[in-house]
Amino acid sequence: MTIAALLAFAAGCAREAAPPNIVVISIDTLSRSALRALDPAAAPLPHLDAFAAESVRFADALSTASWTLPAHASLMTGLFPHRHGATDPRVLLSPDVPTLAETLRGAGYETIAVTGGAFVGADYGLERGFDEYHAWLAADGSFTKAAENPFGRAIAKMRARKTPERPLFLFAHTFSVHDYFDLHPWAVERLAEPPARQAAEYRRCVVGTVACSDADWRTLRALYAAEVQHVDAAFGALLGALGAAGLLDDAIVVVTSDHGEGFEPGRQRIHHGGRLQADVVRVPLLIRAPGATPRTLDARVSLVDLFPTLLEAAGVPVPPDIDGVSLLPALRGGPLPPDRVLVAEEHAFQWWSGVRIQTREVQPTPLARAVVRGDHWYIDHRDSGVAYDMRSDPQQERPLPEGDPILAVLRALADDRIGARLATPSHDPDADLREQLRALGYVD
Repeated sequence: MTIAALLAFAAGCAREAAPPNIVVISIDTLSRSALRALDPAAAPLPHLDAFAAESVRFADALSTASWTLPAHASLMTGLFPHRHGATDPRVLLSPDVPTLAETLRGAGYETIAVTGGAFVGADYGLERGFDEYHAWLAADGSFTKAAENPFGRAIAKMRARKTPERPLFLFAHTFSVHDYFDLHPWAVERLAEPPARQAAEYRRCVVGTVACSDADWRTLRALYAAEVQHVDAAFGALLGALGAAGLLDDAIVVVTSDHGEGFEPGRQRIHHGGRLQADVVRVPLLIRAPGATPRTLDARVSLVDLFPTLLEAAGVPVPPDIDGVSLLPALRGGPLPPDRVLVAEEHAFQWWSGVRIQTREVQPTPLARAVVRGDHWYIDHRDSGVAYDMRSDPQQERPLPEGDPILAVLRALADDRIGARLATPSHDPDADLREQLRALGYVD
């Protein structure tokens, strides 16, 4: 064979290279501090630790919200919450905004999702573009069955694929860690002492409607840690099944979360939703991809960056006018994402006298905004704002003085970057969905 023929053959092989399988795993409420790869003080997690060692670890990844719906909608669209519209339990994702699954399916992918339901069920528009979308709930609408084997159904659906010749986009989500207050037996058996309260009381404790003791909070922290260990084993089983099926060869695998969790009642930083401090907005982000050298990158990134990253990895054109930027060059050892202003938003929940409440009406503008630029983290609540220097005060314990000129700069950035909410169709949760949201602590 001549050199010209060899070159032509090689070029043809390159053109015919199959697009990678894409797996996105969302462990709802998994705090950044739960992973040793991002916080050395974290407890060991055999499967997640092993995956992190093989991945590019983003040490400063931010969500766009501190609760499930708007954060996942940003992941699936590459847009900040006010631009995709899914900001409240009573509204849907904009039907005019293309989703990751729609775009990948249009490029020939088989698209499968298995979720815990509720805000990630087929009620809010996140199901658009999936060939199969499964919300795993027990017959009574509870989350117990799904939590017992968080990724078991994802394994079953993967093994029963209808078009295995197509590249796969699998989205697997679980509320198992989120539901740590539900006293699942596998978590309770790990406790040093039996819990002193019932699950319903612990649920009210984390949203502030019941005052809990220091001992109660120690129990809740221990339950949370036990659920993280439980989901770690399920994560290992999922990766093992995908590997055995040959679906991880040259696949891009993402492990992340929509938000963290607060355990500081003394500072009124508990639970999530309605707050925009770093403990709930910073999230883990691990990406294992072909050609990516495992390492930790300090560049600040956002969940909105996953949309363009995964489309570029699949060889699919990225829609214009999105908020995210592709991380693929950084994954492959190229330039890091630019130093940008990133934001998080809250439209539906707020804390009042230590209790989380939902607004009576859908808000046209955010109740609270966070702007992160350089070393500064700014949070405002319409009529007042505070800023923190993250370099000298990473735990956000000492707000900058009110007269600091940076406050005006950051507020102007918030006004510039976060506009009115995009109007989207209304959604009235039915009785089953309301029960799911009640079990998650979002409604009474």
